[in-house]
Amino acid sequence: MDLKDINSTSFNSQRGNGWLPVVNSPGRAIGVLFGAFFIMLMLLSVVTMIIGGEKVMSPKGMRIFAIFQDLLVFILPAVAAAFTATRLPASLLTVNVKPRVGVIVMSLVVMVTALPAMEWLIEVNSNLHLPQSLSGLEEMLRSMEDNANSGVDALAGGTSVGDLIMGILIIGVLTGLAEELFFRGALQNLFMSMPRAKKHLAIWAAAFIFSFMHFQFFGFLPRLLLGAYFGYLIWWSGSVWVPVIAHAFNNSLVVILSWLSARAGEETELADAAALSIGNNWTTIAFSIFVTALGIYLLRERALRGRPVRQK
Repeated sequence: MDLKDINSTSFNSQRGNGWLPVVNSPGRAIGVLFGAFFIMLMLLSVVTMIIGGEKVMSPKGMRIFAIFQDLLVFILPAVAAAFTATRLPASLLTVNVKPRVGVIVMSLVVMVTALPAMEWLIEVNSNLHLPQSLSGLEEMLRSMEDNANSGVDALAGGTSVGDLIMGILIIGVLTGLAEELFFRGALQNLFMSMPRAKKHLAIWAAAFIFSFMHFQFFGFLPRLLLGAYFGYLIWWSGSVWVPVIAHAFNNSLVVILSWLSARAGEETELADAAALSIGNNWTTIAFSIFVTALGIYLLRERALRGRPVRQK
């Protein structure tokens, strides 16, 4: 094996069906990731203000803004960080690993079985209250939550088939791709590339940042668990495409249910579209948790099956 082959196959962290390449300065790459994120976010905000007005707040304007946000604020920083970190950026982001169909199917089934338990957790989280001394902070946080939900509702608004397709493509597919490349492909994998990195800590740290950066604190816990689930999917499978598809499925399901409610003449916020209205049916919740836990175990075993043996 010549020097070129050694460099192209020199890795420091084993993955399910892929490998993380050697990253010399993961801290610097994380700095590039967030530096590019904030620069692009400010730039996009300035451009929006310059061309602003009522036009920007229309559904069409919101969709254009969302597309540029996903491309510039999430995808571009992830790619820049990957190129900064290694000569094998595709391997770092794990976009070059083909996912297995069985793993994808099982990952989606687990998300369906988890719906009752997740709805209960969403309800618990949304009903949390801060101490009376922090009532002002709670009011501000709930206002931020309402504003964020209103923006997403406007983005997905409309009852035509075209509105449904645009909602799935933007909120489902593009957002799923952009956020997974940023939080799992780049951020989590860079965490894992750090010396003496703890893999579980890297997954939960990326999930925490993922949930925090949505700035919807009364949905923080379910989004944290969802982010951790996506994190384990990329770790077990070795491919970012598995959490991308799972994320897109989750978002698209909400868009479809919201669209169906709108077509039926019902006023339903996007955040509540997937609610099953099970209340405190503890049997359903417990069964959901049990089946989901079993599904995750079987998913992990299937995803890790056939893990390549590292060459010495």
